[in-house]
Amino acid sequence: MTAYDRIQAAAYRSVLRLNHIHSLTTTFSSSEHDISCRIVPENGEYIVTFSVGTPPTQVHAFMDTGSEVIWVKCSQRSPVFNPAKSSSYGHHPCDSLACEALGVRRRTCAEFLDPCYYRVRYGDGSTTEGTLSHDKFAFEDPERNLVDVGHLDFGCSDYSSWHFVGNEAGALGLSRQPLSLISQLGIKKFSYCMVLPNNEGSGSRMYFGSEAVISGGQTPFLEGEDRYYYVTLIGIRIGDQNVPLPDGIFNMTSDGEGGFMIDSGTTYTFLRSEAYDALIKALSEAIDLPQRRGPSEWFELCFEGSFEDLESAAPDVTFIFDGAEVILMKQTTYIEAKKGLWCLAMVRSNEKLSIFGNVQQQNYFVGFDLEEQLVSFAPVDDCATF
Repeated sequence: MTAYDRIQAAAYRSVLRLNHIHSLTTTFSSSEHDISCRIVPENGEYIVTFSVGTPPTQVHAFMDTGSEVIWVKCSQRSPVFNPAKSSSYGHHPCDSLACEALGVRRRTCAEFLDPCYYRVRYGDGSTTEGTLSHDKFAFEDPERNLVDVGHLDFGCSDYSSWHFVGNEAGALGLSRQPLSLISQLGIKKFSYCMVLPNNEGSGSRMYFGSEAVISGGQTPFLEGEDRYYYVTLIGIRIGDQNVPLPDGIFNMTSDGEGGFMIDSGTTYTFLRSEAYDALIKALSEAIDLPQRRGPSEWFELCFEGSFEDLESAAPDVTFIFDGAEVILMKQTTYIEAKKGLWCLAMVRSNEKLSIFGNVQQQNYFVGFDLEEQLVSFAPVDDCATF
């Protein structure tokens, strides 16, 4: 795939993922661990590394704050992790609490003692399915030493329609649902710093526990929502002018629709149509460069010229949260969809839900404090230095 092909594919995956999250309408106890893992950008996703089994097998998986499970590719035809070679591996029967935690829609069971079979569908239409299992997991500590965190429940996937284009072969679910890494380890804090797109091949670190970076502006989680990371977005500013938005456009409705979510697994930020229209109108009026639509339906506002032209002509875009402001760099506001064509790296949401994607989170330390119930944003010069 060319660089431009990857941009289009990331936009397509993001649109489908939005639809998936929109359609989703007991905690495991453990002492908190101070662990970390390396994060590397790859094709619009961020890949982390950990080990599973005895002896340990290294796994590369995409980090996903919007995913409820950990899963690893276990197919015997091209196994990343072979459970038959792990002396510490086991599976969960259908009558187990772990199987029950999947929920009715995500498990298949005939008899109580049968292995618990799971099926998870992602927003881009891909699925993973297999046996709900448990095995030893290991991560690094902040000094890069391997730390055994004990047995974790995970999906041992014998089938995945996920189109892997790199080294990734699984998902590290980081939501607040029972089978995520966060819930199983009782993690109270975690943070990550995503490098810029032009830093592919370099990486940074993700920290869990006391080493997590909780600093900068802080915005509280939305009350009453304990699965994903919803926050309150008050508005958007271009330069020193607020974008005229309908009051409460990013609020969650009484029936649980809409809202504004922080999600590491969605590439581009999604804004519901009313807000998106207002933003592109304000940007088109503020930037004195030739304009046209992008090469795909996802990118509705693009500017012709060099990056230097854009940098001098375009005012900063700022997301105004309740208690925090995130000022976007030009590199995290626009992408070069074609040579000399710079498109707004945000996409229209045809749902009421809006999502703050990983492109707009780059070069910020984004911290999650589950005790204080908040997300923090601290700008850095270069995430690759961490």
